[in-house]
Amino acid sequence: MRVALVGAEHEENLAVRYLWGALEAAGHEVVPIVFNEAEDTERAAGELSRSGAALAGLSMVFTYRGRQFAGLAARARALGFEGHLVAGGHFAAFHPEELLRDVGALDSIAIGEGELLLCALAAELERGPAADLGAVRGLVWRGGDGTVRRNLPADKPPDLDVLPWPPRKRPLDHYLGVPITNILGSRGCGYSCTFCSIVAWHRLCGGERVRMRSVAHVADELAALYAAGARIFNFHDDNFFLPEREAMLARVAELRRALALRGVGRIAFAVKARPDAVDEEVFAALVELGLFRVFLGIEAGSAAALRALGRRQTVADNERALALLERLDIHAAWNLLLWNPDTTLEDLRENLAFLRRHPDDPMNFCRTEIYAGTPLETKLRREGRLRGDYWGSDYRIRDERAELAYEVVYDAFLTRNYGAECLHHVAMAVDYEHQLLAHFFASTPELRQRAKGFVRAVNLDTVAQLELALAACARGFDSPAAAAAFRKELAERVAVGNERLGAEGQAVLAELRRAAVRRSEAPARNLGRAARAVTLAATVTLAATATAACGDSHPTEMVAPPPTSPGGFTHRFEMAPPRTASAEPGDAGAPAPDAPSAEPRDAGAPPPDAAPAPVPDATRPPQPPKPPKPPSDTHPSEMLAPRLRWR
Repeated sequence: MRVALVGAEHEENLAVRYLWGALEAAGHEVVPIVFNEAEDTERAAGELSRSGAALAGLSMVFTYRGRQFAGLAARARALGFEGHLVAGGHFAAFHPEELLRDVGALDSIAIGEGELLLCALAAELERGPAADLGAVRGLVWRGGDGTVRRNLPADKPPDLDVLPWPPRKRPLDHYLGVPITNILGSRGCGYSCTFCSIVAWHRLCGGERVRMRSVAHVADELAALYAAGARIFNFHDDNFFLPEREAMLARVAELRRALALRGVGRIAFAVKARPDAVDEEVFAALVELGLFRVFLGIEAGSAAALRALGRRQTVADNERALALLERLDIHAAWNLLLWNPDTTLEDLRENLAFLRRHPDDPMNFCRTEIYAGTPLETKLRREGRLRGDYWGSDYRIRDERAELAYEVVYDAFLTRNYGAECLHHVAMAVDYEHQLLAHFFASTPELRQRAKGFVRAVNLDTVAQLELALAACARGFDSPAAAAAFRKELAERVAVGNERLGAEGQAVLAELRRAAVRRSEAPARNLGRAARAVTLAATVTLAATATAACGDSHPTEMVAPPPTSPGGFTHRFEMAPPRTASAEPGDAGAPAPDAPSAEPRDAGAPPPDAAPAPVPDATRPPQPPKPPKPPSDTHPSEMLAPRLRWR
């Protein structure tokens, strides 16, 4: 059967791509369709109507995009699409009856991890008139009489190793000419934050909250990606770390041995972590393996806010984790949920004091938003404070002064945090690219100072403007006109800073990219490095004529947009088989994965001997044993959200 998969693809979208891999393993043909924003509706609906697919899956994950996907479904029907339309993901799974009632273009809603479910639905539809949709576990569907029926719950595969690997983009995205890809080592999270959609999703779907892939299985996939040219790996695990320190140390050591056995040379990788999971011995071992970046779940610098968010961590945990990451020279990025429904003026003061104490890491801030099924949604509904409907929830902060501060800050900081200038994302890109330059090519003290100084300047300017806004809101305004005048003044000050600091950030990025070109070209000892130098030169040329791409990363994930990235699902490459222990590593001149570098990363040492190899035209990689039934899982949090708005 031909199956169309419709979803966002700002970076490699593993949620959709795992479904793609499962469907292909089950013998189906997949037609991927990119749908990144409302402006894509006509083009995506046209592609869907012309796809010839008998089944189409819509990745309806985020609340704010729900109406966009509903509009896409309606438009595709109007253009003649006659196949079965199923929607899945967090938003759809929490509102199946409502969507089937209100969106006539949809035929069904999938609740649960998607691989098994979607393959089972495709198999049933292939039976034609004999198809029994009631047999598809996890499906909510509309019968011929218009009645909505809910089937038995879907099961999660307890063993993630049975899942086929997701197909990959070709060519890969890259930073500084170094190819990057995403990977998953686990699914789920064992914590219970009150605002988190991940927790709500796993409670809805049932089964184990956390499942880990085996180290050997992760190493096999990583080695195949390495052979295909990837050198930067972004682990999208909700929480990369095991709760037991000794078990985590053992897993890291096993991964190091497994990668060395498979001929994996110098790599860089990024993970997500809670502050209370940051252990010096564990992180030092990960740095030796290639860890260069951590997205740290700070979330708040106020004890009261951390309690309200259900974080089960302390401000002291946050402080300790940031200090340790700085000591290990790991690029840290984090987000503050500056407002939540019960934020007080004192909470805001404590959060801003925390920001002022820690200006050296790229960060962003926003308001806590409400996701279906979360404890926070339940609380607000019980208290009668939840506004809106299932298409989008809102609330008013209980403390009127804190609400006023939010309203005053919102307009002024919209472009700094999420708009076209996107200053906080530029700061992240500067720190991110400097860390990669140091890791793969070597930096200098001067470049390091310029990059770190820029990040610090952006953060301190943000803190200063927020402090002024908070002080004004604490005093109050004599009249609506006085409040409007202050908002205008604040917006003008922030805009001036955006222009001045944005230009400086672009200049720093250009300098970092030129430095990477110079280090890649001298000496260009093989075709791989020469090719990387050409790619870098093109990147620098593009950077000179356009501002950095901003606004396309989830603010709680904050992945800096690649400077050069092929669009959409248009490229699909097959990974080469992993190298055996006897194969010559591509990075033979670099330190082995289990050996620390002889000199610090900023010591001016020469870059690794070999650049990423060109992406080969190869056959499909060796796959794990095929399960009796097609496997399942697509995690809603793996869908990258563009421009997650504050409202």
